[in-house]
Amino acid sequence: MKTIDNDILEIITANIQHSLDPNFDMGQAIAYGVLVNKDLTVQMEQIASNGDIYDMICNNPALSSQVKNYDFLTFATCGWAAPIAEDNDENSDLPPSQHPEKRRVRLLVSANTALQFGSSITFNDDLENPVYDYGNAKGSLAEAIEDLIKQGIED
Repeated sequence: MKTIDNDILEIITANIQHSLDPNFDMGQAIAYGVLVNKDLTVQMEQIASNGDIYDMICNNPALSSQVKNYDFLTFATCGWAAPIAEDNDENSDLPPSQHPEKRRVRLLVSANTALQFGSSITFNDDLENPVYDYGNAKGSLAEAIEDLIKQGIED
């Protein structure tokens, strides 16, 4: 896939977000293959799932073989989020799931073969206001997805 314009990436990311019902207790991470229609609507199909998102992405040769079959791969996972604590905060060492201000979240991360990323985070207590990110994905999950796509391109 060629690099797409950021405005188009934003539309596709929003369409992916709106295509999936928010489920905050999925129990497993899910990978979707995404086809983008000419009008930028999306068709999605589940292509993998696993209780551990990293195991699904990093230890699944069948998933990397799917990379070329779709315009995007989207990964859905749920978890807990908590405010970033200040150093002197008594809750700074708590995992998000134990924090008194914890919130349940669903994360969707989508990427194409040009390694363009779009993601959304939806909070279960604020379904109408997902937080979007376009192209700034960093960290171990983004790196794992990038490695998977590169492997799929090379296959």
